[in-house]
Amino acid sequence: MTSMDRRLPIGNRTKYDPGQRVQRSDLETCDKVLLEVARANRRGSKITIWDLPQVTGMPLHQAFAAVRSLEFGRLITVGDDLADPFGATLELREAGSHRLRQRRDA
Repeated sequence: MTSMDRRLPIGNRTKYDPGQRVQRSDLETCDKVLLEVARANRRGSKITIWDLPQVTGMPLHQAFAAVRSLEFGRLITVGDDLADPFGATLELREAGSHRLRQRRDA
């Protein structure tokens, strides 16, 4: 479990539990994955957890941890693939789009 798993949704913002230290690298990793999911969704192509190491350059375990954090924060949706959990498709949610807009405007 990463420190990102302690995020609590508050309206359109995401607030982090003050009892947990959030590493800047965790935020950057999650933002990188979120951006790639958004790009794939805009193109109309499917992206899976298996695809993330190739497009982000990070190891599978790190990409998977970011996906779990983003799912927990309700920024992305992870589809079900019972035959291959890493083959589950990833979709951006409205909160994820909002996070990317905030990041772009900053």
